[in-house]
Amino acid sequence: MMTINGLSKNWARLIQCFGLTDDQVKEVEKNVPTGSCEVMKVDCFTDIIAMPQMVAIVVWDEMSEIDKGSFEEFFTEISPFPETLVVIGNADLNSELKRQVQEYDSYESLAQNLKYVLLGAYKKTKKNENFSSNLANALFILKEIKNRPYITTRQLADALELSPRTVQRYIETLRVAGEWIDYDMSHKGWKLGACESFFTEGVWED
Repeated sequence: MMTINGLSKNWARLIQCFGLTDDQVKEVEKNVPTGSCEVMKVDCFTDIIAMPQMVAIVVWDEMSEIDKGSFEEFFTEISPFPETLVVIGNADLNSELKRQVQEYDSYESLAQNLKYVLLGAYKKTKKNENFSSNLANALFILKEIKNRPYITTRQLADALELSPRTVQRYIETLRVAGEWIDYDMSHKGWKLGACESFFTEGVWED
């Protein structure tokens, strides 16, 4: 969360509108899938590029030729991108962006599907957030086991505010991914295993 002008912004749930009228922006606000989403009308196109967002709705003909070029260049460079891009108007985009951008010939045609467009974007964002959270939890567990040999499942669970069973699933996922994580019965905790032992014990000898 960030704060600008006293307002907290959850950038992952931000819906930015460029080129829409005030009434159109209000209609977008009425169709947000959850109260955690925020709608922002931007007058400067560079805000679309500068700030992360869940959805960007832009009216193509309201952009300058320079802005159009920047739009295409930026989103082509970072493709595939997590946000949902909605372009209103006949945009002359390259084939890569054409596959990812949702195009509508007018705001009226978008309005007919607005609820579903925003809901789809929200579900996509939630999926990305869950993936990021899972990755962060797994990396935290790996770091803690490395830095605190014999750390217990309960200690890891308390640190992450997760159930012990969930922590065990993360550890098993890390092991399947190739991390040498062993459970020490005498200490009743986790440690990084020494893969060299497989060689010294002759397991991999020809």
